[in-house]
Amino acid sequence: MNSHVPTTQEAKKGRLSVAALTSRFYYSRPAWVDGTSQFANLVKNYLRPEYRILDLGAGSGKKGPVNFRGEAHTVVGVDCDSHIRNNTWIDHGVLGVAQDLPFRAETFELIISDWAVEHFAQPEAIASEVFRVLKPSGLFAFRTGNIRHYSYAIAAVTPHWFHRLVANRVRGLPPDEGAPHPTHYLMNTREAVRKCLSGVGFEERELVMVEPEPSYLMFSVPSFLLGLAYERLVNGVTQLSGFRACILGCFQRPPSSGRNP
Repeated sequence: MNSHVPTTQEAKKGRLSVAALTSRFYYSRPAWVDGTSQFANLVKNYLRPEYRILDLGAGSGKKGPVNFRGEAHTVVGVDCDSHIRNNTWIDHGVLGVAQDLPFRAETFELIISDWAVEHFAQPEAIASEVFRVLKPSGLFAFRTGNIRHYSYAIAAVTPHWFHRLVANRVRGLPPDEGAPHPTHYLMNTREAVRKCLSGVGFEERELVMVEPEPSYLMFSVPSFLLGLAYERLVNGVTQLSGFRACILGCFQRPPSSGRNP
């Protein structure tokens, strides 16, 4: 495989577009797996057909969720946004907030959270609620951004009105649908994840750092090449894994937690 990162001059001479470069260095690589598929595969390693799943922060379902409907007994979605009623990737939608989940203790075998952790203003309280509604040996699997990555470091200091302006354009949603919630990035490093979840009693099963294609830098050839160089660097040097873009985790409530839900 040709791993040479072309210079801007080489790209211009070959009249390579961002789409062509993306295909060359990502989509056409047999070993390449996009971030959504990596998260789906992580969940599927633990998923059983009899499981009741809670999708925490399920939203409208139009943001490109990981879909497990039909692979589990029931998929329940919870979100504070009324657009959850339009979500076709879940069996039941419930309006609610993560820090006070409207479910009985020990209801679910698996809770997933795809691109929601960064919105947690009270991560310890939410982690405690997740722990409460999970059955003993139940699993909490999530995907979120790493604040040490350039894209999320910039997002953390960018005003919320700007997020609202650009988010739906990037995701191809109507202006009045799926407006982003405020981000807090309080549980968005490996260390913060471990501290928060172990603090309420969870045990770590997997915690993986992933650097996918530079999707936030695909607006021009030069920016794409910078992102490509960064991706090859942090994926090629184990010591730099803490600077990869995404955190994929799976934590387990112990079989006997020793605490009353």
